[in-house]
Amino acid sequence: MATNKLPETEGSVAYQVYSTQYRGSAAVQPIPAALPEEKAAPKKQKAPKAKLTIAPFAAIGLGVVVFLLAMVIYGYVQLYEATNRAGDLRKELTAAQSENTKLRSAYESKIDLDQIEIKAKELGMSLPSVKQTVYVNVAGADKAEVLKVDERGFFRKAFDAVANSFEGILEYFR
Repeated sequence: MATNKLPETEGSVAYQVYSTQYRGSAAVQPIPAALPEEKAAPKKQKAPKAKLTIAPFAAIGLGVVVFLLAMVIYGYVQLYEATNRAGDLRKELTAAQSENTKLRSAYESKIDLDQIEIKAKELGMSLPSVKQTVYVNVAGADKAEVLKVDERGFFRKAFDAVANSFEGILEYFR
């Protein structure tokens, strides 16, 4: 394998900067006596801050959502209060029914049939005689009546009711 070395590289791939081969072929630039004036770097301008704006439809939508949420909560509060009130009323009803049963039994225990019979005799009342006794004979056969169920729909019934109302109004003016 043959090595092709370029002149003035001395085995490295980099060119020799101060090589004589390049001094003659290229124009040598003179070294300036003073450095050029340093230009001031442009001042960085602050990026404008984006203003936070809220879309009106978003604000209205948020307001509606908050309002509906408040209404749902209010509805649940009303339902809770109504349920508690119904429970209290059921307890009152149970207590009233219990007291009614006690009072009815006390009332019935106070009824003395002997006293009532004595009082009735004092007022001139007597037991019915055999001639006053009437027997009722219900000899008919038992029968049951099956009612027909109106199978018309709600809208048909409503339409018929409105039609009947108009017919009644027309009859009134005839």
